[in-house]
Amino acid sequence: MSPAPRPGRALHTALVLAGVALLIALVRAVGLRHVIADLRGFGPAMVGVILFELTIDGCNTLAWRCTLPRGAPVGLGKLYWVRQAGVAVNQLTPTATVGGEVVKTLLLRPQLTAARTAASLVATRMSYALGQAVLVLLGLASVLGRLHDTPDLAVAVAATSALTVGGVLTFVWLQRRGIFATAVRVARRLGLAPRLLARLEDGGAALDAHLVAFYRERPWAFVGSLGWHVLGQLVGLGQLAYILAALGHPTAPQTCLAIEAFALVVDSAMFFVPARVGVQEAGRVLVLTTFGLNAATGLAVAVVVRLNQLAVVAIGLASYACLSVARRAAPAASEL
Repeated sequence: MSPAPRPGRALHTALVLAGVALLIALVRAVGLRHVIADLRGFGPAMVGVILFELTIDGCNTLAWRCTLPRGAPVGLGKLYWVRQAGVAVNQLTPTATVGGEVVKTLLLRPQLTAARTAASLVATRMSYALGQAVLVLLGLASVLGRLHDTPDLAVAVAATSALTVGGVLTFVWLQRRGIFATAVRVARRLGLAPRLLARLEDGGAALDAHLVAFYRERPWAFVGSLGWHVLGQLVGLGQLAYILAALGHPTAPQTCLAIEAFALVVDSAMFFVPARVGVQEAGRVLVLTTFGLNAATGLAVAVVVRLNQLAVVAIGLASYACLSVARRAAPAASEL
């Protein structure tokens, strides 16, 4: 008798199938021939889209480097490719962002201890979230006056932005106090699983120590990481403007800012769908039609974004393969 499918795997499969069904319904509603008409002749421009994406990844890598320990024996080039490998794993596996972070930690293991790498990843995740919140706030500010006919949408985005900023700042505050130690104290007061809490406390102590030291001793490093992430978001605006221009729909920078910000909100809300299949495309159509473009153009943009993601995943998987081979062949190195 074959084993019964695990609930997590069944849910993952169900979400993927629902996303595919949504995508098929969306294509039928918009009209495939209209999307193909928008995409006709776009092929060569795809190179530019991917180059924009690799530049964004470079900004995000520099943001990560800001949070690494001083003197970390990891070159920027290797850090870039390690990050690409982690992003590819995140895109392909139903582990939210956990799988990719584990991959990054393992690939840096010869040079950095797991606790130091994990602390840098947690800190850069916070600065990345704040960078996204900055973009959303700028996008909201740029279009508030144009949303008088859709006040519910304006309120929803404003509330999401406020909750995001408040949540990130709360997590940063907790990290300055020792987030694992705080969680363990609260759980003990609630009388939860003492053995599990003991293991969590032992494993999280080193991570807490590195995070507390980072925020106390290097606050400007966190600001620098935030700055690089914001720059990456701005490069993303250039990428969107480039895509729309290549599709024959040049769009004002202010509108591109609003589209990117609202698309980010929609994508964030659908994080639980594997690879955001279907919902990402539907979100792009919703956002672009909200700002005056037609549904076919919205779906064409979504197709370009999806192809760009697939190209970056392919690059990331190649990076993972090369780094894994090099890691197995390299002699053991001292860890920082």
